[in-house]
Amino acid sequence: MDEPAAKFVFQAPEKLFKSRSRALSNRAVQACPAVNEYERDLYVLKSAFDLRLRCIKRQDAFDLHVVDDGTRIDEDLVARFVFLMKPDLWRQSDKPVIQLRLPYFFLSDKPCFMTQTAPHMSQSILKWPGLMISGRFPINIWPRILNWAFEWHDLEKDVVIRRNDPLCYLYFETEHLRSNPNLFEIENTPELQEYRAGLAAVPKFMSNTFSLFETALERRPKELLRRKNCE
Repeated sequence: MDEPAAKFVFQAPEKLFKSRSRALSNRAVQACPAVNEYERDLYVLKSAFDLRLRCIKRQDAFDLHVVDDGTRIDEDLVARFVFLMKPDLWRQSDKPVIQLRLPYFFLSDKPCFMTQTAPHMSQSILKWPGLMISGRFPINIWPRILNWAFEWHDLEKDVVIRRNDPLCYLYFETEHLRSNPNLFEIENTPELQEYRAGLAAVPKFMSNTFSLFETALERRPKELLRRKNCE
C-alpha cells in the first residue's frame, strides 16, 4: 500500500467468494462450475470513504464539485484522491473522465497479468451514471499505483460512492491457467522503491508506456517480494 497515513481505512482486497450467498439448490447459480471457475479467483477492492461528486457543464467546459452532503473525507484530502482528467484524455468529448487514486500496487516475482474490471455483480454499480474504465497490465514488471477511472455519461446524476461499496474486481492470470492467487502484504523495501521509481510518471515523458516493458524487465531485480512481518 502506497499511502503514508490512515492506512487502516483502506481494506485489503477480499475474495468475492466471501460475499456470495448460499446456493438455493444444487443446481443454483453458485453450483455452476463455469461460474465458480470465474468467480473463485476474483478479488474485490472496496471504497475507503463516502464520496459524492457532481459535474456541471458550462458551455464547452466541465466543472467537478464535491457535494458535502454525502461526502466523508476532509476537503484538504480530496485533491489527493480525486481527479478530473483533461478533456483531450477522454474517450469522447462530451463524457468527462474522473479518476480516484487507490493507494494500492500489486507485484509478483513470476509473470502475472492483473485485470481491473467493473464490479458487475454489485448492486451499487446499478446507480452509477456511467461506466468504469477497465485495464490490464503485467504486475511482475509494472507495479504501478492503481486508479479507478470512471466515464461520466449522465451529468444529471451525481456519482455517489459509499464506504465499503465495491469499486472494482481484480483478476490475476499466470502461466498456469488454474493457479490460485495468493495475495499478501509486502514490504516496501529500498530495492522495490528504486525499481518503482523507474516507472513513476513515465506518461508525462512519452506515450505508449507499455513499450518500456522490455526495459523494465531487463532492469528488474530477480526477486522483489518480501512478505511483511506483522509480528
